Amino acid sequence: MRQSLQRAELVRYWWEYRGRLRALMRHVDGARATRLDGRERQAVRQYWARFGVQYINLDWYRLFKALNGSVDPRYVPEETFRTRLEPLLCRRDVSAAYHDKNQIDRVFADLLRPRTVLRNIYGAYFDGAYRPIKREDVAGHLAGCHGAHFLKPSISGTGSGNNVACVQVSRDGFNIGASLLTLEDIERIYVQDFLLQEGVQQHASLARFHAGSLNTLRLITLRLGDSIRPIAATLRMGNGSHVDNGHAGGLLCGVNLASAALTPFACDVWFRRYQRHPVTDQPFAGQDIVSFAAIKDLAMTVHSRLPYFDVLSCDIAVLENGAPCLVEVNTFGQGVEPHQYLKGAPLFDAATDDVLELVARRARGGWSH
Repeated sequence: MRQSLQRAELVRYWWEYRGRLRALMRHVDGARATRLDGRERQAVRQYWARFGVQYINLDWYRLFKALNGSVDPRYVPEETFRTRLEPLLCRRDVSAAYHDKNQIDRVFADLLRPRTVLRNIYGAYFDGAYRPIKREDVAGHLAGCHGAHFLKPSISGTGSGNNVACVQVSRDGFNIGASLLTLEDIERIYVQDFLLQEGVQQHASLARFHAGSLNTLRLITLRLGDSIRPIAATLRMGNGSHVDNGHAGGLLCGVNLASAALTPFACDVWFRRYQRHPVTDQPFAGQDIVSFAAIKDLAMTVHSRLPYFDVLSCDIAVLENGAPCLVEVNTFGQGVEPHQYLKGAPLFDAATDDVLELVARRARGGWSH
């Protein structure tokens, strides 16, 4: 039964990313007219066949060619990563526990995190330190809260940014925009498993791009053997919304892992390029990420505590004093297409052969996922 459910889930992902690819081919200039020649098609197929992957969707390489001007067989198509690689690099059956924002503070209690003031865990209320609170005492507990706070589902899957609300807490309830909601209203919306966090004051160098959202760094790290290292980094920014997620209209800008410099352009989920932020007119070229060495160290520290995952994505904010702050951990459903586009290179780059050989070896050995 479990294997049947896993196969059904993988088929669903396969169709999902096929739809995503079709949409991208419509949106990216020249993609539908881009073709692979016989040499390019053969190179891609032969490369992946070396690692036991007999089918590879060549339309992804048409897209990569339209975006970056060349075909590198080591580029990883999104559907291949999600259905062939990620299930053997990350334990899907334990990933949900680390997607739970109500539990992440227990695992990373010693790391800097946004302050949580209220938790709803399976319908019961707790304070930030996991001490129980009676429902009738919630209003009193929140009486001292001031300034912007954020209501979030604690279990939301893959970091989609859905149902994140910016609220002002008052004695009368929760002010969201022009609406005043009671605790009963919040429970009707979120039902269970949610949390209320204090807003984070971010560093001015990141706020200048879009002050209305918490702009974060997405760091992807890779474990091979006993080594963990960053393999991709992007700056995620809001674009007229209070969240930085691309599917909420946000923008992504690449970060050079060695120099901390931003790429000269950002992109949206349809890979449209922006040399300047459309809201603030801030340019991306010539800008560096503050505290980037500490950000990379934090991402690797987080990854070192999660041995079930060989690929991990961390979302990290930079506080106004320059300290990196862990916002979220993504253990499964880690999107890879924008990172490859923005870095202009395959996701695993020089380590691609080693990663694919590891996956092939695990597949031959019947590894569970």
